[in-house]
Amino acid sequence: MSMSMSMSTARRLLVAVLPYPLACAAVAFSYRSLRDRLPNPMATHIGSGNKADGFDDPGAFLAVSLTVFLAVGVVFAFLIWLTRSAPGQQRGVAVAGGGMGVALGWIVVGILRANADVGAGGDAADVTLPGWQAGLAFAAGAVYGLLGWPAAGRDKAPAPATEPAPADAARLPLAESESASWTRVAGGRAQVGVGAITLVSAVLIGFVAGWPAALICAAFGVPLVLLCRVRVSADRRGITVTPAVLPWPRLNVPLERIEEAGHRSVDALRDLGGWGYKAHPGVSGIVLRSGDAISARLTNGSEFVVTVDDAATAAALLNTLADRERSIGGRA
Repeated sequence: MSMSMSMSTARRLLVAVLPYPLACAAVAFSYRSLRDRLPNPMATHIGSGNKADGFDDPGAFLAVSLTVFLAVGVVFAFLIWLTRSAPGQQRGVAVAGGGMGVALGWIVVGILRANADVGAGGDAADVTLPGWQAGLAFAAGAVYGLLGWPAAGRDKAPAPATEPAPADAARLPLAESESASWTRVAGGRAQVGVGAITLVSAVLIGFVAGWPAALICAAFGVPLVLLCRVRVSADRRGITVTPAVLPWPRLNVPLERIEEAGHRSVDALRDLGGWGYKAHPGVSGIVLRSGDAISARLTNGSEFVVTVDDAATAAALLNTLADRERSIGGRA
């Protein structure tokens, strides 16, 4: 790992985990200032109908909350280390981790304040937490994410490839005046099933535990459904992957970063440990199923793969376009 990469990882580690000790401090300070006004037991969970349905000793609630904050912070620190070879994914993990810490801290402080409102001699069953509190918590997390994204820093772009693809690499014959592009839709059944189950679960959770909790579940299910099918394109821009029904989010590997394109068989579980956007040391990519995949060797020495039908044609076209791009006086 280079020094610049180490510095980027350190910045993202800070963005991801800083909210957790700050949340611990905010919760501890709130508990200390409100301790004499808290009922015992206090309400620790607000269920359907905005009614308290979970209770515990205030001291135990504090201990559990601080333990959870520290544990989640450690998990995100580990994820930052795990994604050190995938800067784009690492940056997203950092922002998501930090935003979650802000939202959790806001909610826990809100629960303490809601209990203090009924007083030390009050009935914890009367504690309520308005739904807008959860909305504010997620809004605060989103604001942190917006601020954390530039703070996490961009990685230095790798040097562009200058040499043509190896002579034995497959190519697609194109006349000098011809231009071409290739596109296919790829998908996997696993993502469809998991996404559908998650959305159904969100509805059930909404009726049982309240809609704020359902929104958290839906936040995972909606992206799974939207990203269960993607459009893969190969053209003068390189490799581009977008959701099949939306133009964004867009993942692009520019042509100048591709030294050579080929195709190979990918086993989602054995090679990359599952489905989705995956990143392992030396290889990353979009894997929605096992089978044929575009395999691009990049200028930084890593490999980018996308599982899609007719990958050989896409790879041959990329090599041809790369030759044209890098030839003296050539044009893409």
